[in-house]
Amino acid sequence: MAERLGNLLSNLPAVRQALALSSLQRQFDAVLPARFREDARVVALDDGELRVLCSNGAVASRLRLESQNLAAALQQRGLPVRRVSFKVQPATVRRAPAVRQKPLLPAAARQALESAATQLEEGEVKAALQNLLKHHSSD
Repeated sequence: MAERLGNLLSNLPAVRQALALSSLQRQFDAVLPARFREDARVVALDDGELRVLCSNGAVASRLRLESQNLAAALQQRGLPVRRVSFKVQPATVRRAPAVRQKPLLPAAARQALESAATQLEEGEVKAALQNLLKHHSSD
């Protein structure tokens, strides 16, 4: 039963198109620098033009510079790609920013800063040192 359902689904035009785009995406990812793989999505291949949506303008601009090399690499893989075009379409779902860990302030450095702060006269430098120490007090 599951095999027949799979056969029926694979004959639907939308499913065939989704499978074709998935295959194109895998081929494109194989020639794309790794740092851009999350930010570039293949949307179509029409008349030798591979159309790609990028998550931001910086990625699109950088990939436009590489478009001829990418087209050549895809041709070498047997795909009928004459050119690659890039458009910007920001992702609708924002990725959560990576949580950055605050570097630990070594104990010796903390003691030296505390000592310096106590010896200084009131002013901007002392206030800056105290602010720095307060910032690192949650370690």
